[in-house]
Amino acid sequence: MRISGLYLTRRVQWVGCQGSRAELRGYPCSLWKLFHTLTVRAGTHPDALDGTGFAGDPQAVLQVIRRYVRVFFGCKECAEHFEEMAEESMDSVRTADQAVLWLWRKHNVVNGRLAGHPSEDPKFPKVPWPTPDLCPACHEEIRGLPSWNEGQVLLFLKRHYGSDNLVDTYSEDLGGAGEGAPAEGEGPEWGRTSPEQPRGALGAEGLRVPSELPPGPHLSERWRQGPAADLGSLSGAEGRRGAEAAAAAAAFLGLGFSSLDMSLCVLLYVASSLFLMGMCCFFRLRSKRWKVRLHHPSV
Repeated sequence: MRISGLYLTRRVQWVGCQGSRAELRGYPCSLWKLFHTLTVRAGTHPDALDGTGFAGDPQAVLQVIRRYVRVFFGCKECAEHFEEMAEESMDSVRTADQAVLWLWRKHNVVNGRLAGHPSEDPKFPKVPWPTPDLCPACHEEIRGLPSWNEGQVLLFLKRHYGSDNLVDTYSEDLGGAGEGAPAEGEGPEWGRTSPEQPRGALGAEGLRVPSELPPGPHLSERWRQGPAADLGSLSGAEGRRGAEAAAAAAAFLGLGFSSLDMSLCVLLYVASSLFLMGMCCFFRLRSKRWKVRLHHPSV
């Protein structure tokens, strides 16, 4: 797939949200991780919104998330459910810590709703999170009934989604779908979930910590290299011929133009040509009418 000179791979390899099958987890999982990270970072960096008109608003991040889900999330039913939860209790959020806990509660509500749904990955069942093995202190019993210790949950979320627990490199060779796919809170993009566990200890056997892996190619570099970068990786004369053809096409058409751009250019060229031809015919007919009037004056 090509978008304005940038090439996207046909196969998406998720770093921390790879499901046991290609259609499971992936984008929704990564979106939840992003949302949790944003709420945590909003509390640890309150000055980040200075000058934006949202400074001091504990609901700022939640409201942006709400609008994004409502407008852009592809699952209409999911977006409606999220909007219902937001209308029900989002206005009760008064502090940044409450925003972190609000999103955590609603995420568990969604997990409960989707448990047993066809979209659930059997290798990563949707259960209340964090589980006791990840955060024993988050779970307690009150009168024999299981309950959450929300103070400990808040500390866990801040540690789990904090900047000290994130790594910014990744690898494209972590294996296929389902091969060592990390669960929620595990895997290469999360360094460790508790102080007792070393970084990367929760990853599946055979996976390396992303900080030890070379980062993937940047899109800006691939854009500068152009199509020849992809074709040049082919071996032998075929790769050289492909690279030369791509370079010639780029020089002729202009690097960075997609097929849509070229189609629009052709369409505008044809439209302008037709317009000029029409104007030319109009003035020729008009000049003939003036000549007829001059040769046959009215009496």
